[in-house]
Amino acid sequence: MNIIDQYIHEVTKRVPKKMRHDTSIKVKEKIESMLPEDYTNEEVTLVLQKLGHPALLASHYSNRPMH
Repeated sequence: MNIIDQYIHEVTKRVPKKMRHDTSIKVKEKIESMLPEDYTNEEVTLVLQKLGHPALLASHYSNRPMH
């Protein structure tokens, strides 16, 4: 599992099961849209840092408030 897949997994495990598939697609598209065509691991790391903690990003995709 690469770092992008790990990040997506951390996000999707925090949303309701029925939303996980769609959320994983949306997060992957968001990450890919922020990366150049031939990206490096360093560029991936910077993008993931910009997106923030997976729990915070998951709160934007779920209908549950963070506590």
